[in-house]
Amino acid sequence: MTTTVTAERDAAEAGNQVDLAYEKIEDMIVLLDLAPGSRITEAMLSQRLGIGRTPIREALLRLASDGLLVWLPRRGMVVREINFSMQMKVFEARRAIETVLVAAAARRRTRAEAERMAEVVARFRELLVLGDQEEIMRLDRQYIRLLLELSRNPFLAPIIPLYSLSSRFWHAHHDLYLSRYRYGVLTDFHIRIGEAVAAGDEVSASAVVTEFMGYIESFTVYVGKELSVESH
Repeated sequence: MTTTVTAERDAAEAGNQVDLAYEKIEDMIVLLDLAPGSRITEAMLSQRLGIGRTPIREALLRLASDGLLVWLPRRGMVVREINFSMQMKVFEARRAIETVLVAAAARRRTRAEAERMAEVVARFRELLVLGDQEEIMRLDRQYIRLLLELSRNPFLAPIIPLYSLSSRFWHAHHDLYLSRYRYGVLTDFHIRIGEAVAAGDEVSASAVVTEFMGYIESFTVYVGKELSVESH
């Protein structure tokens, strides 16, 4: 019995290390600390993060499966490049999944889960006042994973890497965003969606997410046009 308990504890600790490595490397990719196209190695990340190479390896495999990393011949594992064409495909998939996700979350959330979402919304409001973009990005991850949990539909899980790719695109073109759009609008949308989900208002949640998707699309197209002008 003792051996079984010890094995289970060791397995849980190993899993926690993989999750920690995944989140830290994902942060580095989204925040552009690991530049698009840059080559990465287990040894470099293990030294930088203070995490063993085995959980780093498992995390890299998950990130590659999620599309944040790619394997290139003679180069090894690299961070996926950012380009307009790919981002429009990311958006297309995200729109389809997130529309279903938000409606399902509003429809199926329990009272206790509504309270958890309300707490996330309150934290969004606090961070918006503080202007802490990195913490907002990390809360975004908690928010989208909570929506997935509330939806009770594990087949909507691809929203997670799509969200990360979208966040990275926003960070990469942050200056362009602020040149045309008001600061905090994206977080305002998350607050409105979160409030509707917490209230169990599927109709309002669906309406806001449709508005949100239109807003994201307008920014993505705007960036594409600006990049096209710069290349000529």
